[in-house]
Amino acid sequence: MQLPGHIGVALLLAAPAWLVFDQFRVGLAFSGLAALTGMFPDLDIYVMRYVFIEHHGLMHSLTFLIPAALVLGAVFTGGYLAVSDDDHPAAASVFGFVTIALFTGMVAHMTGDILTSPDIAPPVKPLYPLVDSRFVLDAAFVKSNLWNLGPLALGLVTQGALAAWRYSR
Repeated sequence: MQLPGHIGVALLLAAPAWLVFDQFRVGLAFSGLAALTGMFPDLDIYVMRYVFIEHHGLMHSLTFLIPAALVLGAVFTGGYLAVSDDDHPAAASVFGFVTIALFTGMVAHMTGDILTSPDIAPPVKPLYPLVDSRFVLDAAFVKSNLWNLGPLALGLVTQGALAAWRYSR
């Protein structure tokens, strides 16, 4: 899956936030944070030039994504609390919200890669290095317009419909 598909899957997995949170801006923030990290695991393409890792290996595994979400969640939370003019909610609440939103985007990326065939890169190792097994559903080709633009369109329509519903309430 490529950029449009990954962002679309992130928007789809973030869509339930509109049903959970009562405020429009909170649903928008959750979806935005998830979309922001929809491509995060593919940083391994750049990192592997300097460190011995493989694409769809460590940076596409839960054993990496969980700590990465926690660290990025702390950084984003600190930044938000430093510049926010709002009455500060409990830092732990902000941290939990941000971390879950970022993790949602990262898991969406891994989900998209599991759905696509290994025609360009090896299948994902979702529990590496604890389990070395690769996992793929082989439902679509990586460069398929249907599997890249389809999830993006569906994600945007779903987000738009739920945002309009939340805004009207």
